Amino acid sequence: MAKKRGNGEGGISRRKDGRWEARYWADTPDGRKRKTLYAKTRKEVAEKLAKAMAEQEGVPAFVPRNITVAEFFAQYDDAVRDTMKRRSLETYHDVARLHLLPTLGGLKLKNLTREHVQRLYSRKRDDGLSAARVRRIHGVLSSALNMAVRWRMIDHNVCKEVSPPRVPPPEIRPFNREETKRFLRAAEADRYHALYVLGVTSGCRIGELGGLFWSDLDIPHRVVRIQRALITGRGGQTFETPKTPNSRRSIGLSARAVNALAKHRERQTDEGFPVEGDALVFTNTVGRPINPSHLLCRSFKPLLKQAGLPRTTFHAATRHTFCCLALQQGINARTISLAMGHSSVGFTLQRYASFIPSYGDTADGLDEALG
Repeated sequence: MAKKRGNGEGGISRRKDGRWEARYWADTPDGRKRKTLYAKTRKEVAEKLAKAMAEQEGVPAFVPRNITVAEFFAQYDDAVRDTMKRRSLETYHDVARLHLLPTLGGLKLKNLTREHVQRLYSRKRDDGLSAARVRRIHGVLSSALNMAVRWRMIDHNVCKEVSPPRVPPPEIRPFNREETKRFLRAAEADRYHALYVLGVTSGCRIGELGGLFWSDLDIPHRVVRIQRALITGRGGQTFETPKTPNSRRSIGLSARAVNALAKHRERQTDEGFPVEGDALVFTNTVGRPINPSHLLCRSFKPLLKQAGLPRTTFHAATRHTFCCLALQQGINARTISLAMGHSSVGFTLQRYASFIPSYGDTADGLDEALG
């Protein structure tokens, strides 16, 4: 993203001695002065810059008279690029470049109004963007403007005054018992059979399965520990902490999963790949981390066709199926929520309410209880 800056606005740069510096203007009792912050890493100096601009106690922050939305986004980019998770940063860059800056970039930040933003959302919907996509644009813009408020560049966030489109809850179409059995039978000869079994019996996300090390498996106690996720983006593949704090968790391994992992370990050994310590549990044919796109195209979709199953997503066939089958088996909702890494039991029950079995008619049940 272009880094055009407003009058008097500094930024972040690396010094010849290897340190990072951030420069900005501030009004002081002695007049306007240039401030410089230093740190060993870009992330540290970005955090210092954000804090300094937000917490100048008793001193109003210097606000450039002619700063535009685009110039503000350049400053915002410096502040968050080393604090956001990689996928979130890529989403922010795409949304800003494709949707926000072309329309709003030339406006003065202080002149941005509810009408500007609402009109942008309406135009995007007219152009064919989904409600979910426009809600994402709204989220990116609102988060950025929250930072502008913290920096005292504006006095309020106009996104709080607009009405982004309502997004209907996604329809969940998991496999039923018979379909799940057909899918796993079709996958028995596949090199990723254990990955599918683990997905169906643990509810792990595809990135979490791709980020598993052999040291994360406690086979004797039948436990798998989710410590990280494999993230695949434009810049290659990296390992990151899980999606949310609750996503770092331990999940019990079913006997089926233990047996599948034992066979998978033998296959990995026969292929000459390490099966101890920080070696990856699931790799491609040359021992590298799995690429989700390749896995879906070359393994998952052919298996669906082979089993005579409808086309669906990986998470519908594994993660959602795990949750719904577990609820239908009467397993405690809190146990399921913890295994899924959800933020709360309430979220689990709300999202999967239609799959919770009804044990008899409540009216007849109350008649019997009060009889």
